[in-house]
Amino acid sequence: MSSVPERSDVDTEYTWDLEALYADDDEWEDAFEQASELIGDLAAYEGRATEDAATLLDTLETFETVMRQVENVVAYARMRRDEDTRDSDYQALFARSQSLHSQASSAASFLDPEIQSCTREEIEAMIAEEPDLEEYEHYFDDVLRMKDHTRSAEVEELLADLGEVLGAPSEVYNMLANADMSFPSVEDPQEDEPVEITLNNFTTLQKRQDRAFRREVYEQFYDEWETLRNAVGAAHKNSVKTDVKTARARNYETAREAALDGPNVPTEVYDTLVETVRDNLDALHHHADLKRQVIDGDGLRMWDLYVPLTETESPEIEYEQACEYVTEAVAPLGEDYQSRLAEGLESRWVDVYETRGKQSGAYSGGTYESQPYILMNYQDDVESMYTLAHELGHSLHSEYTSDEQPFVYADYEIFTAEVASTVNETLLTHHLLETVDDDRLRRHVLNEYLERFRSTLYRQTMFAEFEQRTHELAEAGEALTAERLDGIYADLKGEYYEPAELDDRIAREWMRIPHFYRAFYVYQYATGISAAAALVESILDGDDPDAADRYIEFLSQGSRAYPLELLRDAGVDMAEPDPVEAATDIYAEYLAEMESLL
Repeated sequence: MSSVPERSDVDTEYTWDLEALYADDDEWEDAFEQASELIGDLAAYEGRATEDAATLLDTLETFETVMRQVENVVAYARMRRDEDTRDSDYQALFARSQSLHSQASSAASFLDPEIQSCTREEIEAMIAEEPDLEEYEHYFDDVLRMKDHTRSAEVEELLADLGEVLGAPSEVYNMLANADMSFPSVEDPQEDEPVEITLNNFTTLQKRQDRAFRREVYEQFYDEWETLRNAVGAAHKNSVKTDVKTARARNYETAREAALDGPNVPTEVYDTLVETVRDNLDALHHHADLKRQVIDGDGLRMWDLYVPLTETESPEIEYEQACEYVTEAVAPLGEDYQSRLAEGLESRWVDVYETRGKQSGAYSGGTYESQPYILMNYQDDVESMYTLAHELGHSLHSEYTSDEQPFVYADYEIFTAEVASTVNETLLTHHLLETVDDDRLRRHVLNEYLERFRSTLYRQTMFAEFEQRTHELAEAGEALTAERLDGIYADLKGEYYEPAELDDRIAREWMRIPHFYRAFYVYQYATGISAAAALVESILDGDDPDAADRYIEFLSQGSRAYPLELLRDAGVDMAEPDPVEAATDIYAEYLAEMESLL
């Protein structure tokens, strides 16, 4: 039987090097205790942070010392937990780190209100008196900008104290999905033995050419989600309620306004994305219709949506080969970028393979002081190769930012982060289509890029609409039952995938989307791929010899400026519909190329 291995069965070279962060759990315990003590040092500044320039600088430096230590403690505990979400010891370690983070946030909650009690002129005077404060100029601007949405020090402390509790719906969902759920095995006609369905291999299995097998996997997968319907529905409902109530506590009219105001992105950017994608659904419908033609069946069904527009399964791409392709693909970004990426792959940045109990999906993590860390569940296929390129984009973004920026600007916004990841995907596509002679691989690369456009530009925008509708209902006092969520999701799925036939099971798809527990996050995947397409075109066409350098400068800026400003400096304006329009045009062009091959 094809089954998922235990972590102990994987060679060390394919696991991330967490010992580079802390040698062992005992060293982590020491760091935990040190961080706990440092929190007390920070609290001592409450009530006097802005009494003079020197004290303000001391307060900010103490805050950074505390948060850097806490950040390391949380990251290590989270990654140990993610190695095996069934491990109760590491669940406890992570829970302790979350409590520590809440304590640190609570202790620091006085800082913004005290800065906001000053006028801009008073802040400028302190900068003039203490030149080292000049480094914080954009930070001060950001804090003062949020004055209308910052409560008293007492209320801010309470909200910070509640951080761990407010994050409970996400934690409950994560435990349900990754630790408690187990999916059945189905007979695999390709291997002539049973294969276990998992969160990580579901979409891979949905790409199989055997339509009856796809249907069985689809039905078994969503039937298992139905068994947790009430629990997942409750977690989702309470996550939405948390967003709404937190936004109101901060004097926002809507949860969406609150979420977008953090990175200073106007809600019009969100609306423009949805409207522009809606205006170009014909391209997505064309893609769906091509799938219908390829399967040559009784209409396009929900278990056909992932089927590739190729006549064969994905060619096997072993991890080492994927690393080679990705390293070669980023050459247009310059020798420094390419060498950093190659060195990272050799330095155990990546936890490569799926193991039993491991956190599903993929992410790039780490801290300001550590090397990047990438969680993968590599499946030896083209999709996994693209996921590796995507996460390496995040990791190199972190590397450049940490090297060039102080800690205060190291935590860049998701709006820019998703540009860095999809630039790598786009470069990988160009590289493989131009250099690979294997026609089968070329077709799968073209298909994968089309799927990336479908799932990133269109699917994430559909998710964004779902989030907006569910939050609007909660804000209007409507009940968010599982049945209501099913109905909203099914309506959107039907509109976006008009050529396909819906069934009852697809209405449950919202249940398996972990991003919904970080509200109004997913739209940035869609804006990211749009910006990335424009930037790569500028880098590769040769008309602007400085395009690559401007892009590296963009990666090096972190959060020193607001996202829209950083992207304008790099060469793309996401406040306008043009980049999204251009992205849908590129998608349509690649679809036409694929159709000619078919």
